[in-house]
Amino acid sequence: MIVHYIRLEMVRLLRDPGYLVMSLISPLTMYLVFNSLDLTGDSGHGGAVYSMVGMAGFGAIGAVMGSGVAIAEDKPIGWIRQLRLLPLRPLEVVVGRALCAMVVTLPPILSVCLAGALVNGVSLGIGQWAAVLALLWVGIAPIAALAIGLGYLLTGQQAQMAGLVCYMGLSLLGGLWVPISKFPGWLEHLATATPINRYGELSWRVTDGDAPSLTGVLVLAAWAALFAAVAVYGYRRSARSA
Repeated sequence: MIVHYIRLEMVRLLRDPGYLVMSLISPLTMYLVFNSLDLTGDSGHGGAVYSMVGMAGFGAIGAVMGSGVAIAEDKPIGWIRQLRLLPLRPLEVVVGRALCAMVVTLPPILSVCLAGALVNGVSLGIGQWAAVLALLWVGIAPIAALAIGLGYLLTGQQAQMAGLVCYMGLSLLGGLWVPISKFPGWLEHLATATPINRYGELSWRVTDGDAPSLTGVLVLAAWAALFAAVAVYGYRRSARSA
């Protein structure tokens, strides 16, 4: 049943091609602008790689946050009420919506990485490219769960504002724009506890020739569990009031 539900949500998503186009154009444009500003302080290959991973992650976050807003806008039209008729557990609904949200992250991830290779000369091994793309996609799951939770708990306008705050604030604090090594000491320690920093760290370590750290994976997994619980709670509350 969950497979049919995911297919249904994907059909609804693909009926809005404008949303997919914006998820592609916006992060690609920002990557080219941010890279020209050289915010990493490294004009060499290392800076180009860092910026590529950061802006690809930034685009992916924006895409999943948009999915949360779409969920909030679905509630007034009775979509939650329709879902209650399906034999789906709340966790299955959340997982299904998260997977659909993650699909939308593929255009920004692929476009920014392609621009990194063609425009900025980012050169990685085939295995590194494959690992970076996979980690940028899989690692966004906790943020997708956060967006879904916001969508179920808030109104459309509230979800849009909360999504924007999370999108910009967490991206900046997590080091996607500027390396956290440039932060004050106390802020650098705080940044390492955020899911966004650990999300970017997965791919940054691979580009340096290292494997993702166990600590980083565990921190990201803990955030994923917390955000998934919030999303399930939000869906249950929305279903009761539908």
